[in-house]
Amino acid sequence: MHKLMARIFQIPLKEHPEILLNKAARMARENAVHFVADQVEGHFAGKGLEGSYRFEGDMLVVSVSRKPPFVTWGMVEKMLKQFFA
Repeated sequence: MHKLMARIFQIPLKEHPEILLNKAARMARENAVHFVADQVEGHFAGKGLEGSYRFEGDMLVVSVSRKPPFVTWGMVEKMLKQFFA
């Protein structure tokens, strides 16, 4: 069995973390994604995707620990940017 290595994505912040988290929480509810968050760090799980995030200055650092095998890392990055944009 192939074990997935976590992949890290750095997403530049375009909005204040509180605004970003409110949008992400709403999107999570609409898409049945488990999302536990605060303005420092949090985690998410749903639709075969699992990971955590933390704010570092003007960057959001997202670590993805699990993804569906048919989803490419490029698709994951695009989804994360939509989710946290």
